[in-house]
Amino acid sequence: QDRKRATFSIDTPPPYPSGDFHMGNVLNWSYFDFVARFKRMRGFNVYFPQGWDCHGLGIEVQVEKEHKVRKREMAPDKFRKLCEQLVEKYIAIMKEGIVRLGCSVDWTTEYRTMNPDYWRRTQLSFILLHKKGFMYQGTHPVNWCPRCETAIADAEVNYEQHEGTLHYIRFPLEKGD
Repeated sequence: QDRKRATFSIDTPPPYPSGDFHMGNVLNWSYFDFVARFKRMRGFNVYFPQGWDCHGLGIEVQVEKEHKVRKREMAPDKFRKLCEQLVEKYIAIMKEGIVRLGCSVDWTTEYRTMNPDYWRRTQLSFILLHKKGFMYQGTHPVNWCPRCETAIADAEVNYEQHEGTLHYIRFPLEKGD
């Protein structure tokens, strides 16, 4: 790469390798690739890695489904091994889809969130952001899945509309406010 040229980084959200590369992925990666190619034509060094989010509920649920097991009914190391095998299987399938799509991903910078080097880099990033004052602690609601016994993302919550009654309760405030 020409060090005189500016670098343009594309930070794609790494997908869970728990299924095939679907049309939503195709749409998103087409957008990413369009921007990468445009920036290259404009003279930028483009950093366009492909990552894989190897942790998460989607992978655990897929393992339970494919192997007809329950996470809490087996030894953690055996369940983790099934998760790792599933991840490798679907990375190969999804990678083939990205290649067939013709994306200009830089495969020399491919990463997996389950690799120790990735953990080291994310911890270093956290430390640097903390030292710069960008980290804070707060109180926030947490979505919880009682079946999986874990916190879940907003995207994994299914909301339903229900008719009901909303009760207003008046409480006295201090100093008569």
